[in-house]
Amino acid sequence: MKNIIALGLLMAGSAAAQTANVVDLSSSPDQRIAALEQMLVQKGKTQLEMQQHIDSLQQELNELRGLNETQEHRLNKILQRQRELYQEVDKLLTKVNSAAQTPQVVIDDPTNSVVATPLSESGAYEFALNLALKDKKFDEAIEKFKQYQTDYPDSSYLSNVHYWLGQLYITKGNKDAAKIQFESLVSQFPESIKRGDALVKLAKIAQDENALDKARALYEQTVKEYGDSSAAQIAKTRLKGLR
Repeated sequence: MKNIIALGLLMAGSAAAQTANVVDLSSSPDQRIAALEQMLVQKGKTQLEMQQHIDSLQQELNELRGLNETQEHRLNKILQRQRELYQEVDKLLTKVNSAAQTPQVVIDDPTNSVVATPLSESGAYEFALNLALKDKKFDEAIEKFKQYQTDYPDSSYLSNVHYWLGQLYITKGNKDAAKIQFESLVSQFPESIKRGDALVKLAKIAQDENALDKARALYEQTVKEYGDSSAAQIAKTRLKGLR
């Protein structure tokens, strides 16, 4: 019986026997069985450690996959917001181009001077935006947007006018004037779709001026109020750089 057990243990533990010390064949059967049992126990421990290591690696892999899915979701949100902005700009430019192709009403007066039909509220906004985005005539665009603020103080486009003026002033290097426009947008238009972007712009200006506490507060406000928006994602990224 002992010989059968010894044979079985020898066959089951052949892999372990190859890496362990050779059993002394001159020892008694009981001693050989004990030595083989010890080898099998050691093999079991090794296999258990390997399985635990594999399980740990699998868990890390699953965590990395989850992190990758989260990052991919955030990236899709940002790309979606960018597409929305591009569509908005493209729609406005299309309207401007259509308006430009529409014949203007002209009136011949006794002096043969030509009087053009004045632009509508939306047409004036689109014309100024076209100067900024398409023609790159930043100075003219600034003047048109400022005139728009005077001519249409109750316009539904007014929050956007503040935003684009702020952008144009940044482009011209006038951060103080930009701050005034962005601050007006943030304080006066709580429902504007541009408000989160304006908060990020104000935070970046503060960061550039080394007012880090103010920048941090504005980034945190953006994250708190605008959740998973593209503005909040930008704010989260920049907050990490301030720590």
